[in-house]
Amino acid sequence: MAKLIYKNMDELLKGLKNRDNGAFKEVMYLYKSKIYNYLRFLVNNDELAEELTQDTFVKVYFKAYSIHSNNLTAWIYKIATNLARSEFRKKRIKKIFSLSDTENNHCSYEFSIENEELLQYLMSTIPGKYRIPVIMKEIDNFTFEDISNILNKPEGTVKTLVFRGKKQLKENLSEIIGGENEKH
Repeated sequence: MAKLIYKNMDELLKGLKNRDNGAFKEVMYLYKSKIYNYLRFLVNNDELAEELTQDTFVKVYFKAYSIHSNNLTAWIYKIATNLARSEFRKKRIKKIFSLSDTENNHCSYEFSIENEELLQYLMSTIPGKYRIPVIMKEIDNFTFEDISNILNKPEGTVKTLVFRGKKQLKENLSEIIGGENEKH
């Protein structure tokens, strides 16, 4: 564990804006694994997630002077999210995850080889505009306010996107499960 130099987020932001290498190293220490895990889940590719994580922190370093918010976390996630969106636009990746416990309207995520085809299919049935908000809310446990700040969308819109995304995933999974039960 690295020794943290800055006592609070305001000092850390000031150091980062002044291109203090210690501040940058501390930001890397605090956020690198979180951003990597977030991107890995979004892009479902370890190498691409690593590349996007590096790109995120390159942008953090060179764009730190332009931070207008005191919310460093939201700013870094916004950079990572925008890089992932660029990848989605390039259609180089597919995002996958599965839902279980649909009876309780609760999402849980399972990474298993047996479910990979189902996961890929489920994600392909969901419009892209729902994926990122659902992941941020259900995986990364962001508040609706944080997601709103990161995506530059009103909080009510974010709530709607998460609700509709989860509803559609649940319906699609229920159709698949129902269809399999009818076959037996």
